[in-house]
Amino acid sequence: MTSVGILISDDEGHLIGACSKKLEAPLGTIEAEAMTVELGLQFAKDMSIQDFTLESDSLMLINALQDLSPPPSSVAALVYSSVATSHSFCCVDFFHVGRNGNRPVHLLAKHTLDIANLSIWVEETPCFLEQALN
Repeated sequence: MTSVGILISDDEGHLIGACSKKLEAPLGTIEAEAMTVELGLQFAKDMSIQDFTLESDSLMLINALQDLSPPPSSVAALVYSSVATSHSFCCVDFFHVGRNGNRPVHLLAKHTLDIANLSIWVEETPCFLEQALN
């Protein structure tokens, strides 16, 4: 089983929405990151967000999403699907962040240990994330 975390913030860093989700498939690191991108795009669409930056700590994945390098074959279909989905938004930028910059998202992914399948927060900050976001 794999767990993912998705965090949507405004340009001032205020939380708009967050999601923790369990995935039933055992995925490798790059596959989990690619699936998180796909789910993040869907979450942004569900929240009617049209202009945003999608961040990941996987430089290999970000380079593939930016068409700077070919994606690993194991995630090629997900990368191409995510790029196609990104064209349905007004503006999506893909940006690499260091692992420490992604700490809140990793906390969201860890939170899945305490849930059945899915947790979503809209315009509220889960208590376990407060310190990481400040």
